[in-house]
Amino acid sequence: MNDTTQKILTVEDIVELAMTVEEADPIDWSAVNISQDAAYRMMAAHVIDLLEEHPAADRDMVMMGVMTKLMVENFFLNLQIQQNNS
Repeated sequence: MNDTTQKILTVEDIVELAMTVEEADPIDWSAVNISQDAAYRMMAAHVIDLLEEHPAADRDMVMMGVMTKLMVENFFLNLQIQQNNS
């Protein structure tokens, strides 16, 4: 197995870590047509795919870009919710 295909964590490892983080800021899953488990598993698999597409030397940069994009999306959605509730 070469460096670009080596698994960093399993889907289950990532799901467990992410769900632990969600405990501090829970999501109302009843408002959407996907289960919490399915959403976490789908996104965890995508994270693994993103990592495997890039050499180890680029992974930190790729993940920082992905985290920044997600944080901006979350910020934008929270602003929209706050404006709609005002």
